[in-house]
Amino acid sequence: AVSPGTRHSPQGVRSPDACGKLDPQDVEISKLYNGLMVAALENYSPVAKVGIFLKAGSRYEVAGNLGITHCLRVASNMTSKRASPFKLSRAIEAVGGNLWVTSTRDVMLYTVGCMRDSIDNLLQYLSVIVLSPEFRPWEVASTRDRLKVEKEIAYHRPQIRMLENLHAAAYRNTLCNSFYCPDFMLGQFTCEQLHEYVKKHFCVGQMAVVGIGMTISQLIKAAQELFGKRTGYGQAGSQALYGG
Repeated sequence: AVSPGTRHSPQGVRSPDACGKLDPQDVEISKLYNGLMVAALENYSPVAKVGIFLKAGSRYEVAGNLGITHCLRVASNMTSKRASPFKLSRAIEAVGGNLWVTSTRDVMLYTVGCMRDSIDNLLQYLSVIVLSPEFRPWEVASTRDRLKVEKEIAYHRPQIRMLENLHAAAYRNTLCNSFYCPDFMLGQFTCEQLHEYVKKHFCVGQMAVVGIGMTISQLIKAAQELFGKRTGYGQAGSQALYGG
């Protein structure tokens, strides 16, 4: 008989009080010999996420390629050297994963997330998306309509339009560049321009790989395999001129 107030667990099942406690972990940071920064936080989540940060936001655009970072965001799921769009979509969906591409005026961020047991597989695709896009002419041409639609949707949101106008009024260069492709550049980007921008700004010396839900040793191993042979520090951007 079980007396009143006694906690009883089925045979073979441990009560929560008997389970081992997982100690919180701190963010760990390391730098590889080629200049690549790696940071990881083990939070014991069943879902892992890895993001590649690049100093390649819209502030690095020049007069001849305004809006190119918007085009790169849209082109992120297009053909790379190791995967067609179909193969990429199938690989991500097979593990229940997601791919996000976002940017600020300072950085571009490519992120994948899935169950932690499958994250190494998705990292292989993430690396080729970032460093080995092919930018086939017909795929680049197909971005025009999506660029236009995304800009129209964004500019119907007052908070976005306000921030865009504030930056345009406050700065005379770099930070005055918009997140979105200007109308006069729609359909004007060439494959060569996109390759040139990637070659110039997507360098390991301007890159950081950040993981959540994995250990620093696991992320360093993956980063060395995928980016260890890469070199280059890119070029420093111009200093922003504030106009008030």
